[in-house]
Amino acid sequence: MHSTNRKKLGILLAILSVLLLISGTFAWFSFTQRAINDRSSNINFEEVGRLHDYFDRASGNKDVFAENFGDAPILVRVKLLEYMEINGESLVQADPQEVAEGNAVQPIKEDTGTWTPWTPEASGNTVGQRVGPGAVFNARARWTVGWNPRAATDGLGQLNAPYFMPTFNRARDNHKTAAAGDGRDWTQSGEEADTSASPDGTNAGADATGVTHPGNGTDGYWTNGSTATSILGTPPDTEDGTHTARQTVIQDQPVMLLSQWNALPVQDRVGNFWVVDPQTGWAYWANLLFPEEATSFLLDQANFSTSGIRGDYYYGIKAVANMVANTDGDVSALWEEAPENHSDLAKQLVDEVRNGLPILGEMEPGQIFSMRGTQYRYLENKGDGNHLVMTTAHQINSAWNTNAGVDSYNGSTLDNNMKNWHDNLPSVVRRQVQPVQKEFTGTGPDAMINDSSWITPNGNSVSAAIPIVGEPRAFILDFEHPAFTDALKNDFAEVDPNGEKKAFALSVAEVNHLSGPGKAFPTMASRSALWQLRTLFSSTHPWVIVPGVGVAGSFIIATNSPITDSGVLQTANLILRDQDGAWTSGF
Repeated sequence: MHSTNRKKLGILLAILSVLLLISGTFAWFSFTQRAINDRSSNINFEEVGRLHDYFDRASGNKDVFAENFGDAPILVRVKLLEYMEINGESLVQADPQEVAEGNAVQPIKEDTGTWTPWTPEASGNTVGQRVGPGAVFNARARWTVGWNPRAATDGLGQLNAPYFMPTFNRARDNHKTAAAGDGRDWTQSGEEADTSASPDGTNAGADATGVTHPGNGTDGYWTNGSTATSILGTPPDTEDGTHTARQTVIQDQPVMLLSQWNALPVQDRVGNFWVVDPQTGWAYWANLLFPEEATSFLLDQANFSTSGIRGDYYYGIKAVANMVANTDGDVSALWEEAPENHSDLAKQLVDEVRNGLPILGEMEPGQIFSMRGTQYRYLENKGDGNHLVMTTAHQINSAWNTNAGVDSYNGSTLDNNMKNWHDNLPSVVRRQVQPVQKEFTGTGPDAMINDSSWITPNGNSVSAAIPIVGEPRAFILDFEHPAFTDALKNDFAEVDPNGEKKAFALSVAEVNHLSGPGKAFPTMASRSALWQLRTLFSSTHPWVIVPGVGVAGSFIIATNSPITDSGVLQTANLILRDQDGAWTSGF
């Protein structure tokens, strides 16, 4: 890993992956071209992403995806372009007048920059056939895009995300791609790698064949527990030694068009999936790509039909990848790519990806913010990049407990419903949730007080027996009072690497700690959205914060709020990780 005083992130420009069918025989060749700077201005950049190209000419398996081997999130987009000719004539023929006027480009085999962008039409909730000039390829080139879960090749059940072998080249100033199987890495000059010495890719030690990555390119070659070492014998391709296969992220949505993305509910518009802009052909990863992650597949299969062809033919696919740091300057460079006319929706998508996750470390206690369509209140900085937050509105309709035999919050109806709510969060939020203790102490019999004088007949009054500090009445509890057990006073949710990711109700101790001037709940009214806490007062009643009626915001135990009371609306709480604005759970 390079020194942290180097520029951590930059722009990966024009990583090209080319798949060829040549000379009238059903023989597949795949090439991956190294990064070149094809922008109008020269940008000094370091590469922190690697384009992967796993290809098998016999089956047509063609896995194209991107990996972030850096240490901060990046934005990713990939464009797929095609070219085909029969007997030397391009299937796509641009109008000469349009070409002369600069409104069209005539595709030329030798100039991959003139090839035709893949622009599909909408089909259900995903994409279908090509439209526009590329429609002429529909009869010959048949693609499968995105990832469809299927049986694992190792027989271990359904595979929801494919395995890949992480790059062995983690040099930020080297732009070689991870080309495996029949995949080939091209040189910057654009000349095809010499495959004559070893057309099957077995003699790759000197990089003569253009194969840069282990594997045979077949579907499901890498499985859980697979290990490998670099097939190239010189640095930087060997600096990390043995690697173990990892899974790409799980695809949240199928590949879709920008118009389909725009129709999604706002909470679903940032996630792990590809969105195609038909105006330019760019496919955008609809999420930040986090360190040590890889996108799901953009292209999964590429078959070609030779039926009825007479003479020589050529077919190629080029993949161009841009990977940029999440900074204003680097993102602005995406839109300066002349002569492309980027759509406003594409810019909106990138803006939502960048701003869909707030920087929690910059917030003050009590600050209200929105995140993927839900409003939250910032509660507390827990340290080490971890932050406690709460929904501002009631999210969960749940009795405290109706499960027989459960005598604490752990395993209660409320606990289970909090977990279910967490499990249905947008993945871009869920991945940031930190694990907390599997079982909370101070939520069962060891925390109970069982003093009937503390109980009031309804939620509109406060018992005079409850020990409090200062005014207003029952805003702050007096934990020096002997009735409060150590179990109750020490019940705080904490990050636990061996715990579980979940939402949870606040405890009495947490609400007391978070209340007062300069804290998350500076007034009684600020905490009136709360209701039942996770702490039990007795076997039949939990502690309650009065929700918006009577003495709203007060600590009470009310006869009209037993643990079996149905239809109780609850706020949900999470510990999220945000280390210097880099959203990554760390687990």
